[in-house]
Amino acid sequence: MKPFLLASLMLFGLSISYAQVDEIKSASKDNSKKSGHSKDSDDGDGVGLDVFFFLFDGLGSLHISKLQNRENYPSAVSLDISFQAAVKPSSYYVLQPRIRGTWGLFSTDFRMSYLIEDDIEGFKHIRTNDWQILELNLITNRFFTFRVGTGFMQEVFGDHRYFSESSVGLNIHAPDQSKVLGFEFRFAKDWDSGLNPRRELSVNYQHQIFRASALHGYVSAGGLYQRYYNSIDVWGVQGGLVFRFF
Repeated sequence: MKPFLLASLMLFGLSISYAQVDEIKSASKDNSKKSGHSKDSDDGDGVGLDVFFFLFDGLGSLHISKLQNRENYPSAVSLDISFQAAVKPSSYYVLQPRIRGTWGLFSTDFRMSYLIEDDIEGFKHIRTNDWQILELNLITNRFFTFRVGTGFMQEVFGDHRYFSESSVGLNIHAPDQSKVLGFEFRFAKDWDSGLNPRRELSVNYQHQIFRASALHGYVSAGGLYQRYYNSIDVWGVQGGLVFRFF
């Protein structure tokens, strides 16, 4: 494969997708009518906070040990900025700019996910804001990182509704973080209707291409699968750039 073609695939990706922006908007609107969702409808918030306060108290010593493990896990304190894209020429584009901060045991991860469609009426798009407010890096050693997280997904269209979203992630990496293979599963839930606004599975390989002091640059390639409202599929090969500070 010619170098230019290989670089193009890694930076922009190739996506095969059968979802339509209008279908997702319609499914969201129909679900809104069924669920009667409101900001005051989550009765379990207090229980969730109690659970996390208990976790904070019990995992305090673990957090300190992870901060002291910088020799074996150099990115225990780090900041990631990434630009991922999946593209099907003249049809669908999935863009996901993202920022993630890590401090030992704890991480927080925010991204915007755009699904852009090119049809005879011009470009249409939907966007979600996805914030994993709290992630716990339960395993961090020379070769593995395992984390779980909780937060929300916001539909920035229609009624601009919020849904709880959980995540599970596993990274397999070189001790110096020069190569990283990551797996992530996200699960958004509407507890009123029982539907899943979105489920997502991604696989991503990152290869370091430069290092300048604390800045590490990577190219990435992988796969992305999303399923909206239990019926609308989006999937493709994804690539991009990642900048990691540690």
